[in-house]
Amino acid sequence: MASLPRVRQLAAHPTLSEARAGRIPVPHVSDQTLLVWGPVSVEESQSVGASHPASSVVLQLCVPEELRRAVLAEVPADVLPRPDDDAKSLKERLTGSTFLEDSHVLKNGKGPSRVRLNGTCYPQPRRRSWSVVEQPSRVDADGDQVTRLMNYTAYGRPPSDWEAVPMPRPVFDLGSFLFNAAHPFLTERSKALGLPTGCQLLLYYQLFRSYIGRHRDNYNHRQYQDVVRGVKTVQELVQANEGNHHGGDANSQVVGTNVLVYTEGDAAMIHAFSFPDSNDLSWDDEKRKDYQMHPLFSMRLGRGTLLVFSPIDDLFFCHEAFFPDGEEGSHRLAFVFRWLGQARDFYDSNHKHKITAELKEHAKELARKKVQKRARDAKAALLRA
Repeated sequence: MASLPRVRQLAAHPTLSEARAGRIPVPHVSDQTLLVWGPVSVEESQSVGASHPASSVVLQLCVPEELRRAVLAEVPADVLPRPDDDAKSLKERLTGSTFLEDSHVLKNGKGPSRVRLNGTCYPQPRRRSWSVVEQPSRVDADGDQVTRLMNYTAYGRPPSDWEAVPMPRPVFDLGSFLFNAAHPFLTERSKALGLPTGCQLLLYYQLFRSYIGRHRDNYNHRQYQDVVRGVKTVQELVQANEGNHHGGDANSQVVGTNVLVYTEGDAAMIHAFSFPDSNDLSWDDEKRKDYQMHPLFSMRLGRGTLLVFSPIDDLFFCHEAFFPDGEEGSHRLAFVFRWLGQARDFYDSNHKHKITAELKEHAKELARKKVQKRARDAKAALLRA
């Protein structure tokens, strides 16, 4: 009698090897997938003053309801706004959340001191970072119980705030579904790496007027200038894995890969690209506030939409997201999937990053430079007075 095929046992949490094996070619977009924004051609871009086209797209998806419910079940009800909430009651509930990351942000947006984000009504989105498992839980050489995971090191987050937990399988399955839906629009590097390895949930609240400010993810204006001036090519940036490193560690997202932003919740947000004056290459990162916006580069992200964000657009544009005025709805959940390439150890007890000696030294050096800069600025102010 022929033996039955052996059923492959899946790990409790998705692993890096499982993500790498998930190369599933898709020949075309599903009939249930609609292209609702993008790409923007060279001619269209130049007609509104932008020097480069945009290759990102927004898709309207039909996620299987069973999968959608399983994913939303991973988000505790106590971090979602209630009909009788005001900003104060929502803040008080989020303050005690063990689901949200315990991040510290600049006080009143300026600092230099930091405060717990979850103890404020500040507009920054609250977060939870999930990762495939690179190495299971173990006791390391220092006697600490740690798991080796990946984390997106967003700008302005000190290493002491980096968190990651093993990705729930429904979230991984959503990433697989999005990978298939977005496949025709992905870069070759994204396709070659398999499924996304990290997902960061961003929670935006109308009561806080949440938004994410104008920024680039993995590049900066200097790199934009280098490419426009012909000092470097985009391919050279990708081959050198040259991104804009955050927090002093290696670049966390693989350069040349897409970002997949899937939206849930009862409120839509506007995601907008902005661009510098194409005739002025003297601009620096401090002048991002003067970048131009145009309706051609604005897209509406509501429930069931997927933004397939192109890495080349991260070089030539800044991006931001905000609630439109005068609309109903209380919150937006953005499931942000990335191809991460830098594994680190995180404590099992509190999900915090176990900071390396090199990062500790780097943090001290950054603190010293900030003190010196404040002293120089104060001296300059006295001289101007």
